[in-house]
Amino acid sequence: MDLELEKLKSTNLELKEIINNSWDGIGIIDFKSKFLYVNDALTPILGYTQQELLNKIFVDLINDEYKLPFLQLLKENTINSYNTDINVVCTRKDGKPIYLKVTVSLMLNKKLFVLNAKDITKEISDDQILNSYVISSHTDKYGFITKVSDAFCKLTGYSKSELLGRKHTIIRHEDTPNELFENLWDTIISGKEWNGRIKNVKKNNDIFWVDTKIKPIYNKYGDITGYTALMFDITHELELDEKVIVQDNKLNIMNETIRTISHEWRQPLNTISIIAQKLSLEVEDDRSFSDALKIITENVKNLSNTIEEFKSLIEEEGQKEIIEVKNLIETLIKPYKRVTEFEINCDENIIIETYQDRLVSVFNSIVKNSIEAMQRNMMEVNKKITIDVKKKKDFIELNIIDNAGGIEPQNITKIFEPYFSTKYQQHGVGLGLYIAKNIIELHLKGTIKITSLNKTTNVKITLPIIN
Repeated sequence: MDLELEKLKSTNLELKEIINNSWDGIGIIDFKSKFLYVNDALTPILGYTQQELLNKIFVDLINDEYKLPFLQLLKENTINSYNTDINVVCTRKDGKPIYLKVTVSLMLNKKLFVLNAKDITKEISDDQILNSYVISSHTDKYGFITKVSDAFCKLTGYSKSELLGRKHTIIRHEDTPNELFENLWDTIISGKEWNGRIKNVKKNNDIFWVDTKIKPIYNKYGDITGYTALMFDITHELELDEKVIVQDNKLNIMNETIRTISHEWRQPLNTISIIAQKLSLEVEDDRSFSDALKIITENVKNLSNTIEEFKSLIEEEGQKEIIEVKNLIETLIKPYKRVTEFEINCDENIIIETYQDRLVSVFNSIVKNSIEAMQRNMMEVNKKITIDVKKKKDFIELNIIDNAGGIEPQNITKIFEPYFSTKYQQHGVGLGLYIAKNIIELHLKGTIKITSLNKTTNVKITLPIIN
């Protein structure tokens, strides 16, 4: 029994550590919103120390116009546990306003609430950018438009008042086959995401093409309540030769899209943090506790890693550095030499000016993929990765070649797609090469190509000598 008690205490400490390391502020409040507990993240958000917050009532920090709605939310949450979210504006200790997305959850004792607060001040600014540059629309479950971005209006020539309450048939081109829309609706009604190209017509009768992704929106009961469509204008890409298309606009739109995706992944972390808090305070000595903790820990780690990967694409680069390529490669392969052999073919005098941290990230991702492929194929001997670097005019060509078994022909065209992976599900989510490709193209201004022949895989990267 003593051993079980010690195990329970240890597990409880681990849960508290997860909560304190959460990106979001977490607290326990009573019905008057007085703080009884706060985690480490809540103090920098509001600007007060933990002890100062424990002497405060949360509603006193909320601006007047949001006080009543918040108190009403607390009251309603005692009846309807699904009504949990509200956006409020608070005043920090330094007097500055801060936008918070607040989630409350009634605890099992029915006397206290778990409060989760996320700083969305920057996201409000980001949402304004997305509204201006990302072409998107939302419909109800019957297909009637409920929301469109400014970018959608700019592309189609229609005002929001002309679009709201209408269906997308308002911009549908008469040449678009009925079969396409039948397939579209069959797909999204079944709860799956639909991807495809659609030919449309603007208000002034100009034709335009969009590469479209549509996915269902669910309520907390799991029912489909509507659909979100994200579109890329590909009109010029279809009209011009691909070799003369300027990539910058496309990459900028993708950049904003990644912000959206990253934003959508935050909510699962909020839920996980709330569950963790409730478990730590209300845990009972049963077997399901250890299983729940394992799931929480794995999800927090996986979601946090994925968000950081997405953030790496949109964060500003640091200073460019002068890099001696051979010295960098020799340094990077040291941790991997114990599991595979390396051969380096690179002149001593090859030097480039680039963002070293980005290049290191890509290199590690590729080498780890090679080593994991060797492990999956249970290779014990003759494991080898060859790194070949050549200077060609104003760029270098970097080839990373492994003998790990190659890539199946049906997979080679999908290798850079997000969430595509040849690994077992528990070993990855298929973002490594997708992230690498975008880092190379977006930040390093290079290219990447993968070929596979005779059980070998060659990753060829070209980088400008001066970026």
